[in-house]
Order: sequence, then C-alpha cells, then structure tokens
Amino acid sequence: MLELSEVSKSYTVGGREVRALDRVSLRFDAGTFTAVVGPSGSGKSTLLHLLGTLDSPDSGRVAFRGEPVDGLGEQRQAAFRRHTIGFVFQFFNLLPTLSAWENVALPSLLDGGTLRGARARAHDLLDTVGLTDRAEHRPAQLSGGQMQRVAVARALMLDPPIVLADEPSGNLDTHAGDELMALLARLARDGDRQRAVVMVTHDQQAAAGTDRVVTLRDGRVADDTGREAP
Repeated sequence: MLELSEVSKSYTVGGREVRALDRVSLRFDAGTFTAVVGPSGSGKSTLLHLLGTLDSPDSGRVAFRGEPVDGLGEQRQAAFRRHTIGFVFQFFNLLPTLSAWENVALPSLLDGGTLRGARARAHDLLDTVGLTDRAEHRPAQLSGGQMQRVAVARALMLDPPIVLADEPSGNLDTHAGDELMALLARLARDGDRQRAVVMVTHDQQAAAGTDRVVTLRDGRVADDTGREAP
C-alpha cells in the first residue's frame, strides 16, 4: 500500500551533513500494525515524516498504491495527507476549548463537511474508542489515555487507509498504553476496513505487541522482524 524505494534523506546540522536515511526500502500493507524502533538519531522520525509527506526524500521514491506521492505539488500533498493519512501524536494536540466530539469532528469541518454529519460520525468514532460517555468533556476533564483515544478518533475522522503514530504511548501509564496498543492493533485488522498502522516508538513493550518490528540504525534497516516473504 505505502512504499519507500531506495529512499535517502540528509540534513545539515551545525555545518555538517547528517544522513538521516540511507537507501531505505520498506512496504507497509493494510491489515498490519508495524512498530519502527531504534536509538535516537537512527532515522525514525524522518521515516515517519516521509511516509506522511511532511518532508520529501533527496532520492528514491515514496508511493501509495503504486503512485508516487513525494513529487506532488503542495496542494495535492495536503489533500493526500488529509484524506489518506491519520496522524496520532505523543502530545495529543487537542484544542482545549473544544469538547471531545468537536475535536474529533474538526477534520471533517475543515474539509467542508456539514456540522450534522460531522457530529454524527464523531460520536460513532468516540463509541469505537470507548468514550461515548465523554463526548461533551473538554481535554482538561479527560485522563491522558482518554485524550489519546480522542486523538485516535480524530485521526480516523476522514476514514484514512493509513494511520501514522509518533510515540503515541509516550505520555501514558502502562495500563493506558496497553489499551492504546490494543486499539491501534484493532484498527489495523478491523474486518473489511483494514488499515496500515505504522508506529514510531522507544517502548519495547509496545513494539512487542505489533505484527512487525522494523529496527533502524544509522539511517538503515538493521532488522525487519515479521516481514512477509516476497
């Protein structure tokens, strides 16, 4: 579904060129929950940014269902992100003045959806993540685990086939983190609407519960456990 082919990316830091990714080739398919792990500076965040078209490679190709997406213009890339990728962040990024359902509905409203339709879908998604009774609560009235589940529901608002999660359990206690991992796994394997879920994490326990673990080291794939045979 989403594929990187011989992708390289470098940055200049303090006048020195640092190669964040070095000829990385990976494919992420629907129905699979993948963890990307590795030490700091191994290229995990760069990989996630390239998958989400938040950055472009210096060389190589990023493709979705066989079509290149790294060379799209700014407006087409924004549309691709909006409708194809659901982002989940470590720090939730919920708007404090909005209720849970309003935070979830926001992507649809910004995309031109009606308030009535967005509200109905937001409530359905909050039910999916187990927060039906928290729909009217603002973020300050929610626990960390509840806020992250609201963020997951928001990521699903436009029904994207890909979910990218950046350290999603980083601010959660063990119980809330386990619940979140179970939710992300369920989203990947959910019957007729399977998704490719890719999670960057330092949490080895969280990574152990995924279908596949990709280990990066010095910008290269050092290990890929659980990869299907070609």
